[in-house]
Amino acid sequence: MEEFSISKFQKAPYLELDDYKAPQGIESYFVNMNDGIKIRVCHWLQKNEKSIGTIFLQQGHNEFVEKYFETIQEFIDRGYSVICFDWRGQGMSERIIDDVNKAFINDFKRHDKDLEEIIEKIIDPFFPKPLIGIGHSMGGCLMLSAFHNHPTKFAYGILSAPMFGFKNERFLRTSSSLMNFFKKDTDYLIGSKPNMGIETPFEENDLTSDPIRYKRIQMLVRKKPSIRLWGVTNGFAKAVNKRFKIIRRKNWAEKIDTNILIINSLNDRVVYSKKNIEMSKRLKNCELVNFDKCEHEIFMEKDMHRNILWKKIDNFFS
Repeated sequence: MEEFSISKFQKAPYLELDDYKAPQGIESYFVNMNDGIKIRVCHWLQKNEKSIGTIFLQQGHNEFVEKYFETIQEFIDRGYSVICFDWRGQGMSERIIDDVNKAFINDFKRHDKDLEEIIEKIIDPFFPKPLIGIGHSMGGCLMLSAFHNHPTKFAYGILSAPMFGFKNERFLRTSSSLMNFFKKDTDYLIGSKPNMGIETPFEENDLTSDPIRYKRIQMLVRKKPSIRLWGVTNGFAKAVNKRFKIIRRKNWAEKIDTNILIINSLNDRVVYSKKNIEMSKRLKNCELVNFDKCEHEIFMEKDMHRNILWKKIDNFFS
């Protein structure tokens, strides 16, 4: 296998805290997509004789690579190489519109294409097999699409609180439809309530029950507020609705052969846990693990929950 070199790529910054560092060996750089947009990629490539495979880890909407340093280290400790990137329009990847505070995408097909380019340009030629796709929330929805679109690429898949539906979907569709008459796709979605830099107190957050890990996320954002987004646009909502229609088509999920583990929080207040259960029943080779005392971001949860999570993951791989 050819040795990977980042010399042809522009180096990219990454954030650290005094008590929260990037795993040793990080390479952070920008990769130009076929339309010129720069995507920030981070990877940890182990020597071939040491690596037991590659984890392709993709975060959710309004997240960034740094949030997963702890999880990445845990995969490295297990012998895996790891690669991940910030979705276009968020994290430290290039924004698509001038307003850097808005979450915007025309169509998730563009995210599909970016993921495909990273596989073809970087993972296939340089990273050890087998390839394991892991996606959280929006990343889980997009990773499932990758399993469907690239049936021979992935040996396993793990989907953490995947975005397969919301409880308020009717409102989402109605708001988006109404906005088509008097607003642009780049305008904030009705009801999105952009908070423009105002932190959500831990007591009001719907991501984790762990105050320490939540505080860590806040500290990272304080170092670079532009690393996160502050509101959802109508275009983003339309792209989500369109992707939901695709993954819910008859026989769409049934064609996926990848061995998949779905991690589902029954009390999730961000995505709709019942949609994850429904999807698990449609997939040929799927194991579903339900957590009943976790919030949305299970990898950022308390140790008592994460310990159970890692046992499930280790058993799944074995």
